[in-house]
Parts: sequence; C-alpha cells; structure tokens
Amino acid sequence: MPNLFDILTINKLTLRNRFVRSATMDNMADKGRLSEAEEKLYRDLGKGEIGLIFSHGLYPTQEGKCSPGQLSVHRDDCLPSLKKLVDTVHEGGGKIAAQILHGGWMTSPDTTGVPPVGPSAVVHPRSGLQIRELSSDEVYALVDDYVMAAIRIKKAGFDGVQLHSAHSWLLSAFLSPATNRRTDEWGGTNEKRTNLLRRICEGIRQATGDDYPIIVKLGIKDYHREGKSTAEGIEQAKLIVESGADAIEVSEGLEEDFFHHIRTDAVSPYYLDECRQLKRHLPVPVILVGGMRKVSDMQAVLDEGVADAVSMCRPFIMDPYLVKKIREGSSQGSECTSCNQCIAQMRQGQLKCVLV
Repeated sequence: MPNLFDILTINKLTLRNRFVRSATMDNMADKGRLSEAEEKLYRDLGKGEIGLIFSHGLYPTQEGKCSPGQLSVHRDDCLPSLKKLVDTVHEGGGKIAAQILHGGWMTSPDTTGVPPVGPSAVVHPRSGLQIRELSSDEVYALVDDYVMAAIRIKKAGFDGVQLHSAHSWLLSAFLSPATNRRTDEWGGTNEKRTNLLRRICEGIRQATGDDYPIIVKLGIKDYHREGKSTAEGIEQAKLIVESGADAIEVSEGLEEDFFHHIRTDAVSPYYLDECRQLKRHLPVPVILVGGMRKVSDMQAVLDEGVADAVSMCRPFIMDPYLVKKIREGSSQGSECTSCNQCIAQMRQGQLKCVLV
C-alpha cells in the first residue's frame, strides 16, 4: 500500500507526496489581483512541503464572481498577478494548480452587478433571489470562458487546472436534478447534466495539450432530498474522466444545508463511503477531502484503498507547515477542531485561525 510520503503522478505531473491543500477561499485579493497578505499566505504554503496546492477559486466571468476578495482569471490583464502567485509558490519548492470557480446561482448582485444565473429559473432558497436561466447559447459561451481561463492559467505557469464542480456552485448545479430542470442538451438525463462539464474538459484538453493536468473537484452525492445519488455521481465521474479529467477530488454536490461540506466539529474523514465506491470504477487518481486530522486516519485512507491522496483545507489555515512537521516526526496530525471560526475571519477578508 502507498505511504503518505510516496510520490503520486497526475498525468505527467509528479507530486512529492500524497498531501493536497484543497482550494480554500481566502477573500484577500485586491480588486481581483494578488494582495500582499495573499502573497504571504501562498509563500508559507509553498514552503510547507505540500504535494499539491490548489489555489482558491478564480472567477472566469464577472457574473461568476462569488466573493469580493476573489482572484480573477477572466481577462488577460490578470496574468501578471497570477504569475506572481505561481512564482511565490514555486520559489518555496511547491506545486500549484489553479481552481476555476463560477459562483452561478450562489452569487450576489452586490458582488457581480448582475442577477445570479443558473441552469434553470428557480428561486434560491437561501437568498430568495430569482435565478436567471442561461440560454443554450450562453452555456456554449460559458464553455469558451472556461477554456480561455484555462489557457491563461497555463500561461501563468500553474502546474495544472481544477474545475470546481461541487458545493452547489454553478457546475454543481448543472450536475444536480434538483437545480437542473432543463430538457435540452444540457439537462433532462444524468448524462446530459454532465454535458457542460464534459465540453469544458474536452475544450481545455484541446487547448492545453495532452500533458496538462485537468483535475475535477466533484460532488459524488448531493446532500439534498431531490439531488443525485452516489450511483449517479459515479456515472458522472466516469463520463468526466472519459472527457479528459486526470484526477477527481471527492466532495459533496448540491447542498440543502448550504456549506454543509465545511462540517463543524468533524475531526475524522467523511465521504469515505462514496469515495470508496468511486475508486473501484476509475483508472485515474482519486483524492479525498473532508475531516482529515490524524495521520493514522490519513494513512488508513490509502491503506484501505479509499483514495490515492488526502486533501485538507482548515488544517492548513491553522498551520501551512503541517506536512513538513509530519515528515520530521514532530506532529501526528492537525490540532484543528473544525470550529469554523476561520470562515468568519475569511468573510472579513483575513483568512486565519483564531486558535494560533
């Protein structure tokens, strides 16, 4: 069985170990550009010996911006900022992939300047806002927006790209029968609900070449009474891999209890069952996120064949040097209690742990 410090290859990208820093919204960008505080955050992560770092989600269109402090990848003039971010991580010996995140129906007009959009015209249960249904032509345009974002990401020097298709954001909403009520080529069946994501994967593959890593953060199961099942999520994952995805990071899909994926007081891995089932069906690496705290639990994920790598968010907010300390034997895991006070700090534009 692999050890946490064994190398892992995703497409042609070789990682020094099986630890992944899951994309974590820091809300610290300055008008879509890298701020000094954000640069320091990534400098520390780059020095922390993490196998692969995912950036926080970059918005590919103005209407997809979900946070005032989110980094932009929707125009060419963002390239110098993104190159600086990549260089900061690479200088510390780290590797970083950029996540693309379109907020879709979860966005606010206060941030985007336009009404939120989604696969179908529904009322968002939390905000009460009417969601504008994207036309088929607009969905095709969105594919192009994602592909152009990926081209910029590669030009900036990122080691790969990740597509956020979980947690109720736009791609997740397209994948769920609870929010995708279309009957055209973008919905109506489980397979058609994957068409947007599949076309994006195919377009990025064609634009960036065979060797560029494409990773998908995928909600295998919707935590919603009208959502997709684990079996449907597995079928979606298989189609997505056939369309060019080189690895899947397993999380949850559409959420009835929004932000349920950031579980309070969770100090052991979750999504174990759906990840274990998925792994049996895929020929590419599978990464598990959620509740990773103890090294023994992380190693068990590998030993039991649940996943090929483990991904963490909040533990790296608490200590970006956690992996280095584990390697040196001075730590047996994170002391993160999942209190989620870091999320409150993030919403104020200063991602940090209140316990250190």
